[in-house]
Amino acid sequence: MPATIHLGTVTGSIERGDRYDMKRLEITGFSLGRETVTVASVADIRTAVQAFGARMRAEIPEASFLVSISIRKGSRKPNGYDKSYLNNGFGQDDFLRVLDKRTKPAAEPSDANAAASTAA
Repeated sequence: MPATIHLGTVTGSIERGDRYDMKRLEITGFSLGRETVTVASVADIRTAVQAFGARMRAEIPEASFLVSISIRKGSRKPNGYDKSYLNNGFGQDDFLRVLDKRTKPAAEPSDANAAASTAA
């Protein structure tokens, strides 16, 4: 049975640290665009999310955003929706920029020894 979904954007980023990944979203921000689509399966949702995200990225290349997905009231979620949504199965996080906050690893002792023996 077809479902109607609403797509929008939420600005944000993913911060990657040494021992964590943190998604930062500006939930009170503005949406870059909105779209309403009728879909029949989770595969259709993924296709719609990727196409919508690509259009938004083409319009504003420097933007970092998550594609938000909501099911219209009265529509039923396609089978597998919840699992796909929780695991980024629709690619809704694919348009978030990753900020690398990891520290640089120290030189391996074997590398330091190799450099010292080459210099000698």
